[in-house]
Amino acid sequence: MKKILSLLLVLLYTQCSLSQEKTAVVGPYSLSWSTDGWIIGSSAIAGIAAYSIESNLPALSLAEIQALNKNAINPIDRSTAGVYNKFHSTLSDVFVGAAIISPLSLIIDKELRQDYKTLGIMYAETAMLSAILPSLGKGTAKRIRPFVYDTSAPITQRTEGDAQRSFFSRHSTFAFSMAVFVSEVYGDYFPVSKYTSYIWIGSLGIASTVAILRVTSGAHFPTDVIVGAVVGGGIGCFIPYIHRNKSEEMSVTPILSPQYSGVLFSLRF
Repeated sequence: MKKILSLLLVLLYTQCSLSQEKTAVVGPYSLSWSTDGWIIGSSAIAGIAAYSIESNLPALSLAEIQALNKNAINPIDRSTAGVYNKFHSTLSDVFVGAAIISPLSLIIDKELRQDYKTLGIMYAETAMLSAILPSLGKGTAKRIRPFVYDTSAPITQRTEGDAQRSFFSRHSTFAFSMAVFVSEVYGDYFPVSKYTSYIWIGSLGIASTVAILRVTSGAHFPTDVIVGAVVGGGIGCFIPYIHRNKSEEMSVTPILSPQYSGVLFSLRF
């Protein structure tokens, strides 16, 4: 959470450096004090609240662990209680790291590099929300992780405060927010690209892998990663949507190729 708060300060400084209400429009997105100021301000408040709530989770006692009952878990999640796989946990970290840095691939294109400030702040806002919202859930739900039910898991790991941060999955939230963010941004810049579907499939494939690994590692129940996927997907869609230029809501794009020619009408809502 300290890193999140540091990121907030950097974004606030960047926002203060904007000399106009909106930056010069190059692509389909633009920044504004009303939109980005609201996001950063509310994220700062939520970040402080999340940090104070999540950081105060107490450690589990041996008596509490011994009193756990799998039958008290809902039928959807019950079968995964007691799962523990450290390798899968490490592997999920690798895949979520790949998902988090995946938006950097957008700057390969010259047109997108021209909008580096706008896209950079949009990316940072997506990352902030993906980090803060799961923290609020973890601090309030206090759900025991599946591996705590496994007696082969290290007792030091089973008793620490983090063992109560199962709901909901931050890994899944990050993976899906970045997957949708990258796919939405690419589609907005290149609405007639033949690669758009491949980007959607590839990015969602990585995100799904992260979610599955979080379950098979024993870090989360299925419902934890499902909620994370829904929240993350919502964030990844929400940030590009509120930054779209109004003029981009309906556009006309000429299409010329050796096979055919015509005009593409695009309506966003």
